[in-house]
Amino acid sequence: MKTISTINRIFNKMHSISTSHRVATAVFFATAMCSFATQAQAGGLFVPLGGVATSGRAGAAVVSTRDPNAIAYNPALIALNEGHQILVDATWAMLNLEYQRSPQVEPNGTTTTFQKVKNEAVGIVIPQILFTTDFGTDQFGLGVGLFPPNAAPAKFPAMGAQRYAIIDMSNTITFTTEIAFAWRPHPRFSIGAGIQNVTFVFRGTGVSSTYFGVLADQEDPDMDSVITINASDYFTPSANFGIWAEPVDGFELGASFQLFSDHASKNGKFKAALPNHYVYEHSRLEGSKMDLTLSLPWSVKFGVRYRHADIFDIELDAWYTGWSRHDNIKIYPHGVWLRDNALVDDVKVGTFTIPRQMKDTWGIAIGGDWNILPKTLAVRAGMLYESGAAHDDDYSTFMYDNHKIGVTLGASYTISFVRLDFSFAHVHQLPKTVTHGRFKQYNLVYPEKAHATNNGDYKSFYDFIGIGANFTF
Repeated sequence: MKTISTINRIFNKMHSISTSHRVATAVFFATAMCSFATQAQAGGLFVPLGGVATSGRAGAAVVSTRDPNAIAYNPALIALNEGHQILVDATWAMLNLEYQRSPQVEPNGTTTTFQKVKNEAVGIVIPQILFTTDFGTDQFGLGVGLFPPNAAPAKFPAMGAQRYAIIDMSNTITFTTEIAFAWRPHPRFSIGAGIQNVTFVFRGTGVSSTYFGVLADQEDPDMDSVITINASDYFTPSANFGIWAEPVDGFELGASFQLFSDHASKNGKFKAALPNHYVYEHSRLEGSKMDLTLSLPWSVKFGVRYRHADIFDIELDAWYTGWSRHDNIKIYPHGVWLRDNALVDDVKVGTFTIPRQMKDTWGIAIGGDWNILPKTLAVRAGMLYESGAAHDDDYSTFMYDNHKIGVTLGASYTISFVRLDFSFAHVHQLPKTVTHGRFKQYNLVYPEKAHATNNGDYKSFYDFIGIGANFTF
């Protein structure tokens, strides 16, 4: 108790520690939770690919798709599908991400160096199952299915130089379910729309600092608090729309629009391990529930395709995604209190907002199929480019989305009523060097002393390997 009294006297003499900062002593728990939950939906964002057959042509499929992948790419194309089709495929997704943090000059003049950290997550299987039917007509189509976005998990060392941004996000799941309809009133024109539900189940771990200006260093591990959270939103409505036309034989046009989605996790749970520092030896955190809200973007895609009989086709697509509407995340704690702390009275954690300020993105893709053996063997390839959503100064292992350049290959082999698909995609993100980082430690106990931890060099790429089968009856 004598030690605690001494600390109290030191703390009370610190002119920069105001009442609002004391309140933040409790808030840092929820702050970390909020930031990690964002990673589940938008930390590295999503790679603009989906489905095995369509990924083989770099996602240039807004016009050309004639299988159940149309549900996600352009629901107007469902009316062009023949018969009853069931598509089942799976893609292995892997992220290679390295971060070498820049040396840091300490207040006493010494220089601290950091070990390079790498993503330790081995990868994830991305499955999808889709069904379409033409009802035995040439005018109508129905599709239902489940499909996740193309992304890859991230996991880093618990004591690594990146720990204030992220430790583990590898157990998060996101997927969309949809029912879609299409109408083809004329052989050269079709429209379609789909009703969607976007589900996410988030599990993540990260670190917040509780450094308060004395008795430790800014990145003292004994001042770290490890946060683990579980949050889920099983019902978030959204929709997509599409149009297709063939003005003249061999030339086709298409467009699709993906509506935004607003997520709200109710009664999420979290656990916070209080720091090992003796200041917190008698403290306890009361309450373990919170709500979380965030918004995901809309996107619009356009495509033009040239088809040469049944021999080959080539398609050029362009898209724009409104990531800037994902500008913040809001946290609503449920009766969360910091109790019995040596430095402050009991404090209730209130509602607060975390800014995100992401950028809109745009991209282009070109891809095509070559039917080596008509109706039996086809090969395909493609290339894509997409701009990055992260501002340069905010780039980190928490927000590692830079300009992407991708090359893809694929093939299909049809036996009777079964089409077997294979694809490989390599998506390279341009290297990034951050010199004026503003991604600071999560420390609302003493925010004036929180410093940027994202300066350094980043290198990353994605690999996707997919196999699947499409059954036509």
